[in-house]
Amino acid sequence: MSSYRPLIAVAGYHLGPGRVTRWPDGGYGVPGPYIDALRRAGARTLIVSPGETNDPVEILEPFDGLVLIGGGDVDPARYGAEPDLEHNYGVEEDRDELEIGLLLAADELHMPTLAICRGMQVMNVAFGGTLHQHLPAMPGMLEHGVPVSDSVSTHDVKASRDGRLLASAGVDVLSCSSHHHQGVDRLGDRLAATGWSDDGLVEAIELQVEDPYTDTWMLGVQWHPEDTASTDRAQQALFDGLVLLAHWRGTRARPGEGEGRGREYGIVDYDPAWPAMFEAEATTIRNALGDLTVRVDHVGSTSVPGLAAKPVIDIQVSVASLTPRAPIVDPLVTLGYRHAIDPIETEHELFSVGYEPDTPRKVHIHVCQVGSEWERRHLAFRDFLRNHDDAAAEYAALKRRLAGEHPRDIQAYVDAKTDFIRSIEAQG
Repeated sequence: MSSYRPLIAVAGYHLGPGRVTRWPDGGYGVPGPYIDALRRAGARTLIVSPGETNDPVEILEPFDGLVLIGGGDVDPARYGAEPDLEHNYGVEEDRDELEIGLLLAADELHMPTLAICRGMQVMNVAFGGTLHQHLPAMPGMLEHGVPVSDSVSTHDVKASRDGRLLASAGVDVLSCSSHHHQGVDRLGDRLAATGWSDDGLVEAIELQVEDPYTDTWMLGVQWHPEDTASTDRAQQALFDGLVLLAHWRGTRARPGEGEGRGREYGIVDYDPAWPAMFEAEATTIRNALGDLTVRVDHVGSTSVPGLAAKPVIDIQVSVASLTPRAPIVDPLVTLGYRHAIDPIETEHELFSVGYEPDTPRKVHIHVCQVGSEWERRHLAFRDFLRNHDDAAAEYAALKRRLAGEHPRDIQAYVDAKTDFIRSIEAQG
């Protein structure tokens, strides 16, 4: 990635008078662990506080991503319920107003969003869902913590096989720090449940979209990943995934500007040395991953003889399973690769090396599930170009043109190739 650090909006909450020493009039704040987790992922942060009255789209305009955090209860009137006067606490009407507006604006702007604990409850309400107002009153519930007494409960959350939770966390079961007394009841419109605790409570939700690569990435989790993110890579990965998507968004060229904020790239003539470079790297990868490796393939443009390409060797490594993530990640990181999770696709992990200046070893490793659609599509596209010189020539011309039109904006370059790639895939 380039050195651009995306800017994340973090919705804060009221600090009452006296909550902070020598702040007699109160203030606004965000607990440090949220900010720490975002900074570890490579983000910059700014707090957006309750009471902002501008249009939510205007508020989010400078930002690349959005995080909603924990806190008090959502006003039951927001989802058509009578308040539970005995158990409701910390209702902030202006905070509800701000955060619901920000979520709907993030959807409109296709802005990556992570909603945590109360944030997930606000997300469900924003899209028309309802909440259980007091889980301890429901039979068969696990201990989920008591927020007003700062009690914390640790329990497992099982991720669905096809959701963004699994794609981001990289594990089927997460050990989660939990302190909440409310939870999702009826799911909101366009929302899907993608994680559950053993008592059946919905613990993760995500926004359903037509195209996961161009539409909104919005994930809500009922627990507090920031509590354990510094020691649990699956929890930190939720922040890593958000920040990666925000980075992609932030490096795009701004309206009216030609050049983005991404790394420099260019298209060069085919180099006959590329196959040998692939073979050398593939041998190193096979030795590092051992029996985990089912097959290793040269893919991408450098795998097609005569095709102009970015001078990066793309290698596809097919494995029996991508979970757990650590047995794949650790050996490749030891080889000098940087790992970038794919928070969208459960069948894919990305590793890269060689973006330092004057480094000849420039490689992407795409680790995928053997037999997956990801594996099939990339092999089929490569094989079609190898067997159709006219299509390869057309593709080379397209890439050269797009690289000129979108300097330092690799995402716009990739997006603009999509229709051509899909047309080839349809023929396969």
